[in-house]
Amino acid sequence: MKTTAPTRLVVSLLVCLSILVSCGKRDNDQPTPTVTTTTISGVVLAQDEVLQPISKAGALVTLEGTEIKATTDANGTYRLEKVPLGQHVLNVSRAGMGTMRYEADVKNLDAVMFPTITLDQQTSTQVKSLDFVGKTMYSLPDEVAAYQCSITYNPQLYPAPKLYSIMVYVGKNDKVSNASYLGATQISESENTPAPTVRGVAKMRIAFYQSSLKQLGFASGDKVYLAVYGAPKNVSDGGIGNEAYYIEPYSLDPVTKRVQQVRANLNPNPVKVSFTMP
Repeated sequence: MKTTAPTRLVVSLLVCLSILVSCGKRDNDQPTPTVTTTTISGVVLAQDEVLQPISKAGALVTLEGTEIKATTDANGTYRLEKVPLGQHVLNVSRAGMGTMRYEADVKNLDAVMFPTITLDQQTSTQVKSLDFVGKTMYSLPDEVAAYQCSITYNPQLYPAPKLYSIMVYVGKNDKVSNASYLGATQISESENTPAPTVRGVAKMRIAFYQSSLKQLGFASGDKVYLAVYGAPKNVSDGGIGNEAYYIEPYSLDPVTKRVQQVRANLNPNPVKVSFTMP
């Protein structure tokens, strides 16, 4: 069949248009990158042993188990980038302060504004030694062990009747600590009146009882491990500071509904000992 010139022109134009449309589709069909992460922002404050505000800068905020981290600026602000969905633990630390840990359960990609966090300075009260001692005329019948606890405290911060404290943690292995324990007890005292000749040092007697240890699951022949820390005491309870604590993230027992509380601003140098339950 013979093709005329006008027909050839129409065919050529159709071919060109087809090419242009095809090219245009390829350019516009590039997929939009899928957003899979979000941000966590917030503010970290800080206070010293007697609850006075101190510099907000320098706190390290991290997502545990990842490389995601940020350091607070002069205003205490931080911003964590590229946070994936899932259950995370927000760890907030700074030299000389009690570390705090929080659940950060990111369920959608909305930016997260975390509640304000306050870091408390670690207490200056320190346990120096634990020496095994025998029973006294005041000992209860089921006492199974006792220790003389030697401590140091800052006499300028703790004049009578201000209370200084220790925390005693009990566990079944040498890993016992403020974050891993079966039982915990706070013991507090104040200076005598009038003030002693030598201030800043003190001794406390710590006793352990068969009935109490049995309630924690100990039996005769078991080894009982102790970790004893210098501790702050709340102003409202006769002390000078704040007993900062957090709940161990994701520690809720579905059966007992119990959680593990962790005191954060204890003195970082505990003394550990152990004894065998008779």
